[in-house]
Amino acid sequence: AIYHVTVRGNARQIIFRDDRDRHLLQARLAESVDTYGVRLFVFCLMDNHLHLVLETPRANLSRFMQSLLTGYTVVFNLRHRQPGHVTQGRFHARLVQGDEYLLKLTRYVHLNPVQKEPCASKPLGERIDLLRTYPWSSYLGYVVGSKRADWVVYEPMLALIGGRKKHQAERYRQFVETGLAEGDEEFQAVMRQ
Repeated sequence: AIYHVTVRGNARQIIFRDDRDRHLLQARLAESVDTYGVRLFVFCLMDNHLHLVLETPRANLSRFMQSLLTGYTVVFNLRHRQPGHVTQGRFHARLVQGDEYLLKLTRYVHLNPVQKEPCASKPLGERIDLLRTYPWSSYLGYVVGSKRADWVVYEPMLALIGGRKKHQAERYRQFVETGLAEGDEEFQAVMRQ
């Protein structure tokens, strides 16, 4: 099955204090994807939450997420010399059905860094520039082939965008960035439910 997984910080507090924390989560994510045979299509790390769009061919989402979050929590707590929970309870997972929804979901996740304040009120050009330089999501791997992480599977989502393979990255960039200008209220309403 394909899932949209979200994880929030405990009491909506930050879960990444600095870039080193983000690198640690990415390393843990790469290791867990390999260990559990998960196909990760999209990710986005925000200050107080994260998004994953992934497929679990082995039907092992809970074990994968437990390993990912427990491992990250242990390292985070040791590094910052604190006890307790880092994330707010259990992760939230929504089953993804339908290619059109899946493609819109990838856009929603990739636009997350520029849809929230303080970025949301900036002019469109600035938001696009921020999106194209945001290092903590899979977006750059989709639109700049040299930025691809070997633990993210890009081809299925690019195939959904259609067209000739050599133009798919550009078509995907246009699809995502057009969403910035148009908004996607209907999709975001579904996500709030």
